[in-house]
Amino acid sequence: MRGFNLAKLAFIVGIVCLFNPPGNSLAAGSPRQTVTCSFMDSQEVKFDVPAKLGDLPDVDFYPPAKVTLFSFRDNSLLLVAMDVNDPSRVRIVISAQSRKGQKTYDGQFIVDAGGNSLQLENGPVSCVAGSAGK
Repeated sequence: MRGFNLAKLAFIVGIVCLFNPPGNSLAAGSPRQTVTCSFMDSQEVKFDVPAKLGDLPDVDFYPPAKVTLFSFRDNSLLLVAMDVNDPSRVRIVISAQSRKGQKTYDGQFIVDAGGNSLQLENGPVSCVAGSAGK
């Protein structure tokens, strides 16, 4: 990956947090939704959008990751998850914007799927929002 480094990622996440603080998620009382994000041809991350503002979704990802920043409003999706055992290690970043009039979000992802060593992958991501249980 040419031109990518963790300092740039940290800077981008910091700017996003400044203008979009944690706790911005789907408005309380809205129907519960599930989001499925597909990337790298066959990988995906699926999670339920929390019903309560400020709550964070659980993601099924290996190595295990815990969501630390989540926003799903104003036609944008942002998810940042850190390694469960090393909270300073970013595992997943998804930033996507909705297609006008659709429940599809397109954007970029960065994942670190490496074990003991850094193994960064990045590229386009496509996410679909739907009602939970469907």
